[in-house]
Amino acid sequence: MLIELIERVEVHQSEKINGVHVQRLTIHYNRVGAIEIPETLTMPEITMRTRKGVTVSYEPPRAAI
Repeated sequence: MLIELIERVEVHQSEKINGVHVQRLTIHYNRVGAIEIPETLTMPEITMRTRKGVTVSYEPPRAAI
């Protein structure tokens, strides 16, 4: 079923960025083409009170510098 959705996959040259090997793939879907997905998705910090005296927080991971 997956084969019917994908037209082709392009594998780009591997490169070393900050000591880490990174390789880009481009997937071309039938009737859609390639879809660009951002490298990092931003998510806000979330804090909520679940019950009296209890607070739950989610802080997205920070990028390594």
